[in-house]
Amino acid sequence: RDRELILRDDLPPNVFIFKGRPNLERTICGIITGIATGEGLPEELHNKVLTQTPSDMRSKLLLEKALSIYTMDQLYAHTVKASAYHSEGIEPIADTVNYQGVLSTMRHLLGDDYDLVTDKITNNFEKVKTNGDCQMDFNDFEFFFNLMLEGSNTQELSSMASVKRGLQRRSTCRDT
Repeated sequence: RDRELILRDDLPPNVFIFKGRPNLERTICGIITGIATGEGLPEELHNKVLTQTPSDMRSKLLLEKALSIYTMDQLYAHTVKASAYHSEGIEPIADTVNYQGVLSTMRHLLGDDYDLVTDKITNNFEKVKTNGDCQMDFNDFEFFFNLMLEGSNTQELSSMASVKRGLQRRSTCRDT
């Protein structure tokens, strides 16, 4: 004998009840979205998922995301303005960026991860040839940005690719 289930309306998002054959794509996307957003996960697991990605990798993902939103020209223009703001009375060289401007842009793009990768930012800034004046032109800035995106080894590159695939799948699921 078949009868309707009597369920409360506020079921957690990790509970799936199927009356028949489920729409597999929608179900899997719901599961992935639940994991990605942390909805319906036990508190300990939610924290573990967020903290498993190293800060260096998160910073690279955030910078890649920035490049998908802004052009390098836009990022450079923003950094030129930040450099002028942080010049502290010193007349900045036109259309160049300085260390403080780069730090300001990185702080804006990386958010909470900024403090965790400050040494990397400083080391990469120092790798760029600035002719001793600590000023970068557009080409130097682009080189610096690419240094920030470089993987340090094959395992890291593989991990980054895996994370990117997961993020791509997650965004595809949200679009459907």
